Amino acid sequence: MYKKLALIACALIGSQLFAQQLQKGETRMNQKQIEQKVENEIKSFVYTWYSRFDKGTSMDELLPYLPDETVEFVYPQATLNSVPELIKYAGQTFSYIKESTHIINEITVYKTSENQFEIICPHTYHALQADGNIVQMDFIGRMKLNTNLKTKKDPDGKLFKITAYKVVLQGAPEASTIENIKSTKTGELSFTDTKAFVHEWFGLIDAGDADALMDLTSNSQLNIDILGNKVSDKQELKGFLVAQKESQNYSVHSPSNIQVKKVDSGFEVSFVLHFEGDIKEMGIMNLSNITTWTLIEENGKLKLRDYTLSIL
Repeated sequence: MYKKLALIACALIGSQLFAQQLQKGETRMNQKQIEQKVENEIKSFVYTWYSRFDKGTSMDELLPYLPDETVEFVYPQATLNSVPELIKYAGQTFSYIKESTHIINEITVYKTSENQFEIICPHTYHALQADGNIVQMDFIGRMKLNTNLKTKKDPDGKLFKITAYKVVLQGAPEASTIENIKSTKTGELSFTDTKAFVHEWFGLIDAGDADALMDLTSNSQLNIDILGNKVSDKQELKGFLVAQKESQNYSVHSPSNIQVKKVDSGFEVSFVLHFEGDIKEMGIMNLSNITTWTLIEENGKLKLRDYTLSIL
């Protein structure tokens, strides 16, 4: 029984590929893993994209994620068909918005061709404007995203590129309060950052990148308890992942329903995680659990400190 629990625990934290990948520096993934890895990476990218605006971004920061010349960005007030037009419009907008937060309801990813995806993103936007008014607007966002698109800023085509973006206002703008903006943030970090972190973590899990996962893990004492498998520091965590390297032939992780609240130490994050995998000695397995994390700030970055789960 304990052996089965250990194998299930390994499945849920996702150590499926660490063995050969850590030793040989390579990734061997089946199609399901590749598709879910890309979906997690895209969702993390989209959350991070919106978070940049809430931190006070600049076009210099955004340009690597755009094509060189032609775009199609449609806002309620303007339609922009080139990067220079977008730069001019963004400069005016950045100067008018003094503080903001994007509360993203969900992100849905559709693959439309080999290197193209469409993303649908309903969200609520709270903004403190230069005139002192604080407004709330509900939007449906649609983003078209390309992979492997080479540009002057990214000649290798490694970064996602947004080629088109449209937001449609749902209803009339309403008055908001500064509390609605402040309540989603602790310092420079926000609820949107935590949701990006969740998808980044599981993208790395499905890629089998233990070293990158350690970069996302706190250097302080950990409180990780996965079905009785307790871990107290990041080296133990890495050791646990590597020790379980041969327990799975493959696995895929799909987080959903991410809920965030502020706590004294940082952010408490809970979500539903669906696991699908082929476990040696057990066969094909599908499991869902409720995972709860504590993410803390270290050197301006979110880091995982606490990790517990309960199986649904």
